[in-house]
Amino acid sequence: MTKDHRDEILFHTPGRHAEAYPYKILVAGRSRFTENDGLVTRRFHHHTLILTMSGRGLIEIAGQRFAAGAGSVVWLDTAMQYAHGCHAEADHWRYLWMSIDGHGLDAVFAFLRVGQSPVFSGSVTAEPLFEQAIGTLGHRSQTTDALSNAIVGQLIALLVAERGEQEEDSSERIQRLMRALRADIARNWQIEDMADISSLSASQLHRQFRQKTGTTPMDWMRHERMNLAKRLLTSSEAKISAVALSSGYADPYHFSRDFRRISGQSPSEFRRARGQ
Repeated sequence: MTKDHRDEILFHTPGRHAEAYPYKILVAGRSRFTENDGLVTRRFHHHTLILTMSGRGLIEIAGQRFAAGAGSVVWLDTAMQYAHGCHAEADHWRYLWMSIDGHGLDAVFAFLRVGQSPVFSGSVTAEPLFEQAIGTLGHRSQTTDALSNAIVGQLIALLVAERGEQEEDSSERIQRLMRALRADIARNWQIEDMADISSLSASQLHRQFRQKTGTTPMDWMRHERMNLAKRLLTSSEAKISAVALSSGYADPYHFSRDFRRISGQSPSEFRRARGQ
């Protein structure tokens, strides 16, 4: 890495009382890449947080590439090999960064699924914390370890809050879709219809729905239809074809096939077994 890449780098060796604090900042600095610089491969043994100030960066981890736009925060577990540099669509990448250590960071990293999604949208409050980290390491004193702990704690709280809000938003989208499916269970639903209601792409919907329920949207709806069919079979004398239609099946044969596969009985056998 040339001098142009890294404008400033500051190291810190925690003091003898540092063990009293859960978090530590070991290194911090300011860096810059230009469009003429290639990707630089690195491997350290700390967690690293990167705040993009301007331009756009590219992070490569285990063959996957992630873009880092202005204002975003990237969390790297640098015990894994990674590469980073200026994005091909930008003329530079300028960022602040810090390498941190502390109790429970691996657990938080896993909880937030950072390995699968290392880029956070960031917050206006992140920049002052990064600047404070650099200033703290640049003017070390007896309070450096205490201040470092406070800075890292606030940054982790920001990232947890952001990912938590995304999780809550994702849950609400899935719940909204479930309500729509239950309200119009007989409709000829297509995955595109479900994606529109949940404001997700088809692939995002499939992934997030499986994360929340353990199954796919279509399988979940099929079981909901079977639950409705069972209620109709035991609470009415409607013909099997009518029950099928009310449960979203235009074809009684397909209805009977799915019913037997899920319940282990045909609709008629299910009804007779319950005295109907």
